[in-house]
This record gives sequence, C-alpha cells and structure tokens, in this order.
Amino acid sequence: MVALQLLGYGFYTAAWYELILAEGYRLRFRTCFGIALASIFAVYVTPSGVFMEVLRCLLGSKETGMSFGESTASVALHRILYIVGFLATTSFGLFAVLSVTATNSINLLVLASIPIATVAGLAVLLYFSLDPRKISPALNRVLKLIQPVVKRIQKEAVIEGKADRFLGEYDNGFKRMVTSKRDMLLSFLASLGDWTCSVAILWIALLALGVNPSIWVVVITVSIGRMIQMTPIAIPGMIGVYETAITTVLAFFAVPVSIAASAAILSRIVTVWLELPITGAAAYHYGFKLLGKGSLHV
Repeated sequence: MVALQLLGYGFYTAAWYELILAEGYRLRFRTCFGIALASIFAVYVTPSGVFMEVLRCLLGSKETGMSFGESTASVALHRILYIVGFLATTSFGLFAVLSVTATNSINLLVLASIPIATVAGLAVLLYFSLDPRKISPALNRVLKLIQPVVKRIQKEAVIEGKADRFLGEYDNGFKRMVTSKRDMLLSFLASLGDWTCSVAILWIALLALGVNPSIWVVVITVSIGRMIQMTPIAIPGMIGVYETAITTVLAFFAVPVSIAASAAILSRIVTVWLELPITGAAAYHYGFKLLGKGSLHV
C-alpha cells in the first residue's frame, strides 16, 4: 500500500507538471515531485488544506519563474481536473450501486448531498477561473485591509494595483492551459491515476480484513471522504474526521463498523503516518531552503 501511495503522489505530480508545461514553463519532474510532497506535508501541520495550495503556488512560482498569478492558475486547474475526475467516477458508482441495491429516498439524499455540494463549489471555481476579474473589487478590499500589516513587515511594499495584475496573469495562464488539449488530457488522465490509487489503498485494506465489497462502494466511500477533506475545517490533516466519514459510509453499505473503522485507520496509517517523514523531508528542502532564496514573481 505504501508503494500505491507513492505511485499516487507520482500521478498527482504528473497532473500538475503537465499544466506547468502547458503554460510554457519548464522544470525537472523531480523538482515538481518534491514541491508536491512539501505542499502535502503542510496539510498535516496546518489547520486547512488552503495552506497546501498556497505553498504549492509559492514554490511553483519560485522554481519555474512563473508569476504568482500563473502559478495559482496551474494549481487551480489541477484541482478542477481532479474534482471532475472523481465526480465522474463517483456518479457512475452511485448509479451502479443504486441500480442493484434498494434504498429509500432519504438514504439517496444523504448519498447525493456531498457530491452535489462539491459540484456547486466546482461551478463557482470554474466561473471565477474563466473570468477572474469579477473578483477584483473584493480582492482589492482585502489587500487594503491587510496593507497596514504588510507595511509593518516590508515598508517598501506596494499594494496598489496588485490585484488587477495578479488576476490578469491568472487569466492569461488559465487560457494558455485550456487551449493545450494534449496537456489537459494528460493531466486529467494523471488525476484519474491518482484517484485510482486512493481507491485501491482502501480496497486492499478491506480485503486484508476479510471483506470484499463492490469496487463501486469503495469508490463512493473514498470520494465522500475526499470531499469532506476539502472542507475548510481547522483540523490538521482532517485526522479523525476523515476516518469517521469513511467508517460511516462503509457502515451505510453494510460493512461491519469494527471492520470499517479498522480499514479506515489502516489506510490512514499508510497515507499519513508512514508518509510524514518523506513529505517532511521535502518540506524542509523546498520550504525552508527554497523560500529562503530568490524573489517571488508577483
């Protein structure tokens, strides 16, 4: 399972790497992989996954020479393609399970509620990604609010006009990526590979515990767990929350609670505790060292 997790990280990196290439920038895959691992470590030590994406934007900008707006666009599109991939497989899985399993309307509503909420969030992200200047007034207000803090840290800092410049760079980078059909396709396929590895880890954990559920049940379970992980709750790594969600969904599909909880914890041991040293080492190298040199392209 550890090998599957590392393979998943490789797919995760490849999906982002292809989008960076689509924007016209070059970097070594090994460097991109290290940045991805460093950003994943941020999830374990900060209260929100937002810090993971911000770190990826910062390190991507520094290492490739992209502007911060372009780097943010690559991270946003990577996230969009990932969500589209697992929503598509989850929808198919729901259809497959419900076609052979009797369930009442309340259970159906419970199953569908989290994917529906994720679709709504995806629609908002796509809307502003296709026309980012719509949030310019709000972003300018935020920058004005934080201006006193920024000035205390760096007296020469210039805030005026930064929002429009950032959004312009984001818009240009996003449009370059979506016009590269080949890179978009490769990125999407890599995202599916990452998603497949996540599903396989939980499935293997269940098989090791003597349970052989439908693969679609595992797909639905992992997808709901991932959707809950994306919720901005101030719990580092969503430790405890993710396991509870996985256990609850498996129990919903008649997997004994004790086995469901054991599978959730076993898969979590692989995805968190065994990976902390690897991602931590990457965070040290690409975080403390890389952020300490050069300037951010803003």
